[in-house]
Amino acid sequence: MLINNYLLTIFRQKTNPMSLKYKVFKFILLSTLLWFPFIGSDCNKSSSTPSSVIGSWELVKMLGNAQDVCLGETADFQTSGNATLTCPNSTPVQKTYTYSADILTYTQTGLSYSVAFKTENGIQKMVLTGRNGVDRELTYDQLSK
Repeated sequence: MLINNYLLTIFRQKTNPMSLKYKVFKFILLSTLLWFPFIGSDCNKSSSTPSSVIGSWELVKMLGNAQDVCLGETADFQTSGNATLTCPNSTPVQKTYTYSADILTYTQTGLSYSVAFKTENGIQKMVLTGRNGVDRELTYDQLSK
């Protein structure tokens, strides 16, 4: 305690308190100005993770009950609400769909999926998890937007 008081007394004697406040204020102001370009650098960057099913996707992984899908299937979701599903070496199948609040629903069958998007090793992925008793999880890689 005695050493702290001694150091405080010496510090007060050698330094004008007003100049110390000015130096601290100047340091904070300059630091803030120098950091502005770094703080706002992400403002104009858009997320590379998709927020919609629209585009072309390839089925790369399937788990659970997967009776009407095949590995390598291409799913092309258009803005019109139409989807074209094509298994390799098969005839394309047209389906209508709705997508809202991260739920994809095929309107003819009522089959619906919870939708999640993620990026792995720079590849955009869409994971569909079956709802309403449908035991399946389908993972698609994005081919194009």
